[in-house]
Amino acid sequence: MILCGVLLGAVALLATGQTPANVVSPSVESVAPGVWKVSWGTPEAHTPVSVLAPSPRTEALGALPEAAEPPLPPEAFRFRTNARGLVVELPMTPSEQIFGLGLHPTLFNCTDTRKEMVVNDHQEDGDGSSHAPAPFYVSTRGYGVFVDTARYARFYCGNLAPVAENASAAAEGGPADTTEDLYRHRALSAKTMTVEVPVAKGVDVYLFAGPDIKTAVQRYNLFSGGGCLPPLWGLGVYYRGHTKFSAAEVLSTAKLIRGSGMPCDVFGLEPGWHTHAYSCTYVWSPERWPDPDGFIREMRGMGYELNLWEHAFVHPDSPLRAPLLPLSGDYEVWRGLVPDFSLPEARALFADYHERELVRKGITGFKLDECDNQPNKKDPWSFPELSKFPSGMDGEQMHGLFGSLYQNRTSPKIFG
Repeated sequence: MILCGVLLGAVALLATGQTPANVVSPSVESVAPGVWKVSWGTPEAHTPVSVLAPSPRTEALGALPEAAEPPLPPEAFRFRTNARGLVVELPMTPSEQIFGLGLHPTLFNCTDTRKEMVVNDHQEDGDGSSHAPAPFYVSTRGYGVFVDTARYARFYCGNLAPVAENASAAAEGGPADTTEDLYRHRALSAKTMTVEVPVAKGVDVYLFAGPDIKTAVQRYNLFSGGGCLPPLWGLGVYYRGHTKFSAAEVLSTAKLIRGSGMPCDVFGLEPGWHTHAYSCTYVWSPERWPDPDGFIREMRGMGYELNLWEHAFVHPDSPLRAPLLPLSGDYEVWRGLVPDFSLPEARALFADYHERELVRKGITGFKLDECDNQPNKKDPWSFPELSKFPSGMDGEQMHGLFGSLYQNRTSPKIFG
């Protein structure tokens, strides 16, 4: 009897054009001045907001223009799940333009395109994948949207046309006589922002009020913690020595720069400072650096800040290997462990070692490299999406968060 009731209810919903997944309305919550969270279903446990745990700068947010209502009507959002994951549709107007969705050297206006939030070291494909994709966009209507997911989400920025009940076709002339004409872009008269989130069965969507793009971006930045003000030398002139340079060669070059009067604030050391790199040991090579403490003192005495290249994959010879083994993923990269930096224990081990062995001795910065991925290459070097991490994250989620977690893995004493 219960089963019959469920089936009859589902039939009734389908008869009205609804699906059971659309029955539950999203909840709406004001989480900061001018910022709202629209929640639907059961979001995944590991998302940018839940894992990175930003501390919104509420006072600064309150100083921005007041916004009494969400910039988009949450009741107009449509959510549904399917075998692939979750789909959310947000209203758009035919004339608005969409910008954002992360760092990309050639893409700017995302309107009428599909963008994928995939971390990728090859950024010329035009699909939105890049070193730093971000599921945040802004509209020329003066609002911002952040979809809180670490998955490889796809954003269809007004270029999908769902089947309409009462469709009418406008005359478009005769058949195309060129390939370009056949496959030319055809803008839609009715547009929707459609976001597909793999695997997930629920999601939080954050809305940032304007009234303009600049203010929406300000709210997003302040909600994310506001960023940090780098030291002035960090914005200065930077020189990086050859990876096979020894301490003597670096010192010789550093003296030449000072003697010539050329400006230089930061001197960076490439992977050769490690006993092994790709993966890394985080230990000075005794052949090239027989007296690292003395080298650091001499370089600092000439007025240089020192920056060390590294990545997070931990070589078998590293003193960090054994303690990080139970706190790492189940696949290696270049024979190195991939630490789960979402775990406080892993962050503490990594940060304490860097502070004790490097920062206290005069190192003032690190180049945190190789946080990207090669999902479309035949021989990708990074960890696979099927990886499993002690926190419960899989490789896809970890790729979405790895760069930020790696930066946050250091204690405030290092970068504070």
